[in-house]
Amino acid sequence: MTRIKFLTMTLLLVSLTAFASCENNNVKAKVLAENTTEPIKTEVKNADITFKAGKLIEVALLTVKPDGQKAFMEHYFPKVMPVAMPYGARPIASFAVTKTVMGNKPSQMVVFFEWESLEQKRAFESNPEYLKLRNIRDNALSFLSQGYFQVEKDITVNVASNKTYDFAGIFINPEKANLLQEYFQAVLPTASKPEFGYTPIVNLNPYQGANDQNYHPSVIAFAEWKGGVDSQERFEKTKVFKDNVAKRSAGAPYIDVFHIVPIL
Repeated sequence: MTRIKFLTMTLLLVSLTAFASCENNNVKAKVLAENTTEPIKTEVKNADITFKAGKLIEVALLTVKPDGQKAFMEHYFPKVMPVAMPYGARPIASFAVTKTVMGNKPSQMVVFFEWESLEQKRAFESNPEYLKLRNIRDNALSFLSQGYFQVEKDITVNVASNKTYDFAGIFINPEKANLLQEYFQAVLPTASKPEFGYTPIVNLNPYQGANDQNYHPSVIAFAEWKGGVDSQERFEKTKVFKDNVAKRSAGAPYIDVFHIVPIL
């Protein structure tokens, strides 16, 4: 296992290139499969990512316009990172969205980013050099939703390119939060069975006093479905899920759920 290697100038460049080439790669794989009897080997990559307590963790859901990739990759990100780093900016991880399970966010990517503090992030956003670049970013993106979060303790997890992860932004109804708790108590024993393999990794809670951005779920649950890419779909056909899903709907009227894969 190798520690994740984030070249600050290439985090999102690699991410966006992956999306731009996805369709071509699928076509090439299909042609190769049709013209060879040899098995196609896909390299599995893995890396450690760390969520640190006491830091501001920015979560960004974003989609880049097809005609905005050049501006974003060449004129925004490489220039903004040197401005951000003195404020304690550190990329944590970026993920490609492979499936939107719930919610209406048209997100192509999920990005986790660390800042030294809320004050440092606000200072960065007032930096004249950043302000010059922000319009490039905004014009290059068709969708951007951001929020500030924190974790209770340091958590390091190894992620792999052949695994399915679950991002859930849960908006809880405080008056019916007990029903959501009852839902999880009822379904988790089944969801965590090896055939489904639901495994919680970390919960990200809202950063106190930070309402600067526009994404404010009550909690973000980051987990893994170890039973395979169709684990959640199969789980939702079980009797225990069908018997209890109404409690989830009452306790959390809106949830964003994405299946995501790390871009390594």
